[in-house]
Order: sequence, then C-alpha cells, then structure tokens
Amino acid sequence: MRKKVSYKVALGGIVSALSLVAMIMSGVIPGLEYAIPAFAGIVLVIIVIEIGMSWAFLTYAGVALLSFFVVPNKEASLLFITFMGYYPIIKSVFETKIKARPLQWFVKIILFNIALVVYYNLVMLLVSSPELKQSIDEIGKFALPLLIGAANVVFVIYDIAVTNLITMYIKWFRKKVIRHLDK
Repeated sequence: MRKKVSYKVALGGIVSALSLVAMIMSGVIPGLEYAIPAFAGIVLVIIVIEIGMSWAFLTYAGVALLSFFVVPNKEASLLFITFMGYYPIIKSVFETKIKARPLQWFVKIILFNIALVVYYNLVMLLVSSPELKQSIDEIGKFALPLLIGAANVVFVIYDIAVTNLITMYIKWFRKKVIRHLDK
C-alpha cells in the first residue's frame, strides 16, 4: 500500500518528537548520555520500515539539528549526531548489500571507529574543559586503547540488540498494532 504524504509527515513528526524529547531527557536524567541517543536513533527505524530510508534521513537531520541547539547535554547530542542517530537507518544497507557476514562486521566496526574518533574530537573541541583534558592526560596512553576496545564490544552488543528490536517490531508490533491503524 502506498502511503499518503500526510501519513508520512505525521509519522515523521511523531517520531521526531519522541526522539527529541528523549534527547532532552538526557540533560535531565544524569548518566544516560549514551543510552538515550541510542534509543532516539532506534526509534528512527520505524520511519525506515514504514516509509523509507530517505524520509528517515530527513527525520534524523531534523532531530540532529534541533538536538544540537536544544538539548542541554551536548555530549549526548554529539553522540546522536555522529553515530547513534544515523546508524540504525543505514544498518540495513550493510546487511543487505554485503553478503559475507565477516565483511559486514568489518565495515560496521570501521564506521563505528571513524564515528568514535569524530565524536571524541568534537567533544574535545566543543564541550571539554581543561579539567577533562587533564584527566585524559592522566589516565595514560594505555587506557585510551582499552576504552576504544570496550566501546567496540559495546557496539557489537548494541548492533545485535538493534537487530533484535527491529525483528520484534516487524514480527510482533507491526502485525499486532500497525495493521489495525492501516484499516
């Protein structure tokens, strides 16, 4: 069934609002500056499934722009902008275009590490204080590779979780809830 433009705009607005409210909550609920951008990005998968990837990127762009200016937690905002917002949208491209699973994982991990470097540099440039820079210097040259390794492990777990959430949305939520809305 071809979706009407009004449906696309309404769904995009609802998902944008949900993602942006979640991002704003990252400034209210301490300690969730990593979990909330992940949630806000996963919500964008609904747009990919129901409408398409181009609408999902438009929604991501709107939420990213607004979160940069509105969200009080700039680290969470930068995390959403540099990786967590667009990754759930493009994840399916890697999984459908690249047939070999090891190559899929290699490309995903390379993308994550590039985004991690961009995120780190933006945080250092825009958010960091002299105290943060000093504490990073104090942790030593060996702690940074350990943190990057831990971040990669968390990324793999995140990717698997996103796959499971997408599957649950398609096989359960969409069949039980969305089909009733289309009538």
